[in-house]
Amino acid sequence: MEKQLNVFEGQDAVKKFLDPGQNVYLPLVELPATINPFAKDNVRIYAKLMNMMPLGNVKAAPAFNMIKDKYLRGEMAGMNKIVENSSGNTVSSIALVARHFGINDVQSYVPAEISWHKLMMLLFFGVEPIVNVEPQNPDASDPDSGVSKAKKDAMQDGVFNPGQYDNDANPKAHEKWTAPQIWEQTAGKIDIFCAGLGTTGTIIGNSRYLKDKKPALRVVGAMRAPDNYVPGVRTEKLLKLVGFNWRKHVDKIEPVETALSYRLSLEMSRGGIIVGPSSGLALAGLLQYLESLKATNRLDDIRNKKTGEIVCVFPCPDGPLPYIDEYFKYVDRAEFPSIQNEELLLNKPHG
Repeated sequence: MEKQLNVFEGQDAVKKFLDPGQNVYLPLVELPATINPFAKDNVRIYAKLMNMMPLGNVKAAPAFNMIKDKYLRGEMAGMNKIVENSSGNTVSSIALVARHFGINDVQSYVPAEISWHKLMMLLFFGVEPIVNVEPQNPDASDPDSGVSKAKKDAMQDGVFNPGQYDNDANPKAHEKWTAPQIWEQTAGKIDIFCAGLGTTGTIIGNSRYLKDKKPALRVVGAMRAPDNYVPGVRTEKLLKLVGFNWRKHVDKIEPVETALSYRLSLEMSRGGIIVGPSSGLALAGLLQYLESLKATNRLDDIRNKKTGEIVCVFPCPDGPLPYIDEYFKYVDRAEFPSIQNEELLLNKPHG
């Protein structure tokens, strides 16, 4: 294997480091049979580790692309503030990228039910949260929604709203960087791509590129089942806030429950692929889809006739650490070791 020193130097070293186009390919790691129940059916499942981007999450790519796209169009002059609707990875990534394009003031509308842990993360990265009570029925055009308020703020001079829910630079980031990597890493043998549905940028960008290369490719969208929680992914109701026509890029939708998402994330992490709950959701959606194909004897419909294999890829958006306390809420306590001499702890949590 050719050595890649992966060194970034000079005054713009960090800016170059944050540019997905100047980084080495992100790992594509095949799941072992202990996590892949379809291995015996010659189904190969690969995790695309987007959490190994420089900022530790998948949103680093669209954040960089949305900022750079505006810069290349000559529209950054006079901009001194960014306002977005986001409670986590997107606005944190935007803030870190924006500083290298001369903007230090970043604000974000966050829902009133945001966890204190997430608020601390935003404060840590220098983002000023604006707490907002979101409408009961999600609608991006509702003037009370964070999406609408961020757009209104951007009508002021010097304020830029990236607008992750309808800015085509979001999916284009994956069309430009993520999908070509996957295509090359699988030597064009990918048969199924499955991703969680959040802003839908990941699934749209990858679908555009991969289906252009291979029209028979199946694209599966994994969403949160109704009344189920998984950070970064939306229910069908909450997807109404998204401005993209994402449905035309998806062949099948799989609703996934909270507990399964966290359990599969835990299994992967303990197996050495340290990824968060939205990664578990994407894998769960893929497994559910494969199960439906097998139950109806349709696996052979997409099996490679030469190799006899089915190659699947799902992206892993981030790691588990920002949500570590949630695993003890959604995963059965029996899955965790006991604590010996627990009564001696000086800082035992309440409850």
